[in-house]
Amino acid sequence: MNEKINTIKERIENFRDRVQSGEKKSNKWKKRWQNYSSKLYLFIGLLTMVGYCFFAFSRNFFEDDSPLKDSGIGQANVTKIGSSEVTVLSREVNEKTGYAEIFLHVDDGKDLVNKEYVVFAGEVSKQQTVKAKLVPLIENYYLVQLTNIPEKWQLLAIDFGYNAEKKAPTSVNQVDEKQAETAKNNSQQATLYWDVRKSKTNEKLTEKPKENYLIYVISEEEKETKGRQKKLATSQKEIEEELSKIYDKIYQYSEEIQYKVGKEKEETQAEVDRLKREIEKYDKASEEIKNEQKLMAEKLKKLAEKKKRFLMKQEK
Repeated sequence: MNEKINTIKERIENFRDRVQSGEKKSNKWKKRWQNYSSKLYLFIGLLTMVGYCFFAFSRNFFEDDSPLKDSGIGQANVTKIGSSEVTVLSREVNEKTGYAEIFLHVDDGKDLVNKEYVVFAGEVSKQQTVKAKLVPLIENYYLVQLTNIPEKWQLLAIDFGYNAEKKAPTSVNQVDEKQAETAKNNSQQATLYWDVRKSKTNEKLTEKPKENYLIYVISEEEKETKGRQKKLATSQKEIEEELSKIYDKIYQYSEEIQYKVGKEKEETQAEVDRLKREIEKYDKASEEIKNEQKLMAEKLKKLAEKKKRFLMKQEK
């Protein structure tokens, strides 16, 4: 009996020792946690701040890889506004002063409306309005002047459009056209985008007298007219080469027809008649080209005179 009681006491004492030993270990871990927990929280906080700064400001340190949104310049990047087509001829910006110039060429189309063009601008990423002024130059040419462009701009949006007023009809057919278009919206606009990644700053760019801009667009018009002349000359040469081939075929058929009878002779004669009609079409096209070449030559002469006049004003 005493042995059983002693055994139970030993078990109780062993259990008490184990419990007390566990409490000591628990207290030891608690002390360690208290020592390191504040440092861990500080590390997590710093890691969070560094991550936020990286994602928020990474574009300032690394190359911007966002999709490029730029309307471009030149004939390959024509923008339609209603019935009109707008081409950006050139654009420059002085990022130091926040001033920019955009030259536009506008093909008005052949609709029955008088168009009063207007322009508005803003910086997209900063959602900030940019002051825009539209300066009409010679026919179909405009200058857009932008001021107060914000520093470190990313994307400029230029809203260019027109308010239209119906023209008076000049024929009975135009009366019907005008009535059919009455219900249409007479205001049209499109947005031209200018991405900073497609831009180079020019710190010498400043606003100039209007004569300077007129001389520039006249030079552009001369360039376009000479390009048109070159295309006309190429077309004229192609027509002459085609006519030479047709005349050779007619001569060949005229020789062969002498030795043909019946249906074969009729078919050959029909082919000769068809070729002669082709000649008439080419002759007409050739005459139209020659007339347009004369107009282009006259236009270049007048542009040169106009340019000379503005150059003389510029020198005064």
